[in-house]
Amino acid sequence: MLSDFEELKKELGIVKKVFVSLGKPLRYEHSFVYIRDTSLLAPGGYSSLKRIGELYDTEGDFTKREISPQDLQKMSNLLERDRQAFEDYAIQDAVITLKHALAMEKFNMSIKQIGIPLTLSSMGRNYVFNE
Repeated sequence: MLSDFEELKKELGIVKKVFVSLGKPLRYEHSFVYIRDTSLLAPGGYSSLKRIGELYDTEGDFTKREISPQDLQKMSNLLERDRQAFEDYAIQDAVITLKHALAMEKFNMSIKQIGIPLTLSSMGRNYVFNE
């Protein structure tokens, strides 16, 4: 967990039980950061990273890596025992998240909106009003 999470969470909103930036972004060093959760940008039944990765199976390897339930509960054990497996798992999660976020941003830009939308519903609303 982030060491400064207790302070950061005061600046975030909650949508469907996840922390996100609702209004203004977080300030981090000399940058502004918007917090998004790709599960809020997934169609029904596709909110897990495994299912989100399946949306892009024709575009490359976006398959969620599998690890044991024990390793999932205590990732530090996996890191100590098999650093490469730990890194492969973590990097693939980030790749799936990035792929989906970029796809959502691309569609959002096609309807003349900027950035990664907050939810699929908000993007749908913008699509309807732009048509």
